[in-house]
Amino acid sequence: MSKATETISFECPPELRERLPASDSGRSEFILQAIVEKLERDQRAEWKPTTKRGLRLAELLEAGKAERGPLLSEEEFERELSERRGRNF
Repeated sequence: MSKATETISFECPPELRERLPASDSGRSEFILQAIVEKLERDQRAEWKPTTKRGLRLAELLEAGKAERGPLLSEEEFERELSERRGRNF
């Protein structure tokens, strides 16, 4: 995690708030750890085609990998998108 922090607020039901550690007993760390654990569990499932059309699409995507070249990083993608649109966002 980065060292920069930002204070946020959220609505917490009373029954959950009662179970959280006290603010001087590591409440922030507890909440951050819970969020990290949740995000680690929510990994995106890989697309697995099951229909005839989906299998054909998967074949086409696989065959076109060599033509497409390496994937762009997020920064490269944003730069190319802004160049194609002719403006910066």
